[in-house]
Amino acid sequence: MQIDFVYSSDRPDQCADLMWELQVKLDSCAQQLFGKRNPNKSLLRPVFVADGPHVRNTLSLDGGFAELSLNAAGYWPTAIYELAHETIHLLDPRPGHPHGKGATWLEEGLAVNFSLAVSKAIGDPSTKVSVQKYKIANQLFSRLGGNLFHAAMEIRSRCGHFSDAKISDILAVSPKVPVNIAEKLVTSFYS
Repeated sequence: MQIDFVYSSDRPDQCADLMWELQVKLDSCAQQLFGKRNPNKSLLRPVFVADGPHVRNTLSLDGGFAELSLNAAGYWPTAIYELAHETIHLLDPRPGHPHGKGATWLEEGLAVNFSLAVSKAIGDPSTKVSVQKYKIANQLFSRLGGNLFHAAMEIRSRCGHFSDAKISDILAVSPKVPVNIAEKLVTSFYS
């Protein structure tokens, strides 16, 4: 993964333009790897909030932006990791649980995997996943085998949105995945 980005010695929350530059570069990278962002949805600047990280949709659902944690506000490697993760969801933002379908284990696993790859490329290469549920999502996603990002792109091209993938989509792209793993990948991350 090649992303041309060098972060400042200033805190991320003091570098709005640099954070936007990072968002644009991550979005470009994600689109190259996984297909175009939904053209009907705008990508807006990231912000820092007390209950982040997550994606916030616009009121009219015509766009979205990343709300990053206050830990990310003061530490670049965390800001990079969180923004990379949310960038996957921002390819086609839609209301999350409990207001909408939200993400599946597949989408969350990809988001974790992508954020780890980005962290290795431009953040802190020793970044580890600390929340057990996200570790499991990454492990499940990794069961696709082979070139994981290519598999994710193929699955998305079949179903339009990562979280709309069906078992048949996963098995068509990764036929060696056990059916029980494919079943888990297509279920809601929140159930």
